[in-house]
Amino acid sequence: MRAMLLAAGLGRRLAPLTDRYPKPTIPVLGRPMLLQQLARLERAGCDRVVINEHHLGQVIRQTVARSEYVDGPMEILFSHEPVLLGTAGGLRNVADQLRGDGPILVLNADFVSDIDIRWAYDAHMDSDAAATLVTGPRREGYSNLDVDGLGRVHSIAGEPPTAEGVSCEQEMFTGCHVLDESLLERIPFGMPCEIVPTLYRPLAAEGRLGSVLHRGFWWDVGSPRAYLDGSLQLMAALAEQELEIGEHDGIHHEEDALVCRGAGADVDSTATLRGQVAVGFATRVGEESFVENSILMPETWVGPRCRLTRCVVTTGVELPAGFEMTDGWIVADDGIPPADRGNWRQEGTLAIRSLAPET
Repeated sequence: MRAMLLAAGLGRRLAPLTDRYPKPTIPVLGRPMLLQQLARLERAGCDRVVINEHHLGQVIRQTVARSEYVDGPMEILFSHEPVLLGTAGGLRNVADQLRGDGPILVLNADFVSDIDIRWAYDAHMDSDAAATLVTGPRREGYSNLDVDGLGRVHSIAGEPPTAEGVSCEQEMFTGCHVLDESLLERIPFGMPCEIVPTLYRPLAAEGRLGSVLHRGFWWDVGSPRAYLDGSLQLMAALAEQELEIGEHDGIHHEEDALVCRGAGADVDSTATLRGQVAVGFATRVGEESFVENSILMPETWVGPRCRLTRCVVTTGVELPAGFEMTDGWIVADDGIPPADRGNWRQEGTLAIRSLAPET
């Protein structure tokens, strides 16, 4: 099996964090999403993966270079895109590296899931479809696919229109798909283009776009609020069952909390953790602090007597003694674009964005 791991996106909704770290390298429960995907590809028997990169590409490469996968059985290649080529253009750009071993698996690098990659690949091999999408149950905020009882995809976000009289369920696309290598020739070379309009809508019109439905865990890290909600949901799911999502920090019940604790994390004995809390690598929680349903990314410092509820404290942030926040995305105030200032509140050296649900 050969695979393409799509890691070239800009991740603008997570800025300014993504001004320093490409979105696929942001840690989820202590492990960059990029490495979680590599772990799952390796377990599925992938022997070559091509990773495209654009924004902060050197960080993508360094993250892989410091991992155990660089010397593993899976060959890892990189494709730098000076200009973003899109999901189809990026594939066509590395066609020579992907051809020669049958259908190609394509995977977004910025979601967390327990999709069985080998199951998806084998399902495509056993079908007569030219491409197979892994779908999930319909979800608000995502484009709908019209899928019939045989798994055939008739329409993506209403195009092409589903024929009258065809009975379909509406599902969503997960970002995991398998396509015959012959389809690479249908993608224009050297120009930006996306895979849905270039390949998948035409295939749907031809009756050659298949799907398999995944009902397990799937989470797209698309926004600060989604990052918090998804991390907490993932912790709860991992505590109840074993999910094949890749490596993560250990999760344990500690008094009144479910805690995901990274190496070198230090929580003072007088501090209180409640609900679900991730304490990242080399993070410190000071005396008499209270942290509830929050994510403390690696290398953060929570001073004494702080109170945090439903917060994300991003890497490198130091919270002063007595700091209090509910529903906040907290970053260092040194990278907020002037045009985006209206969405942030400044407090000393910190910038804070509300994660409270809109009313």
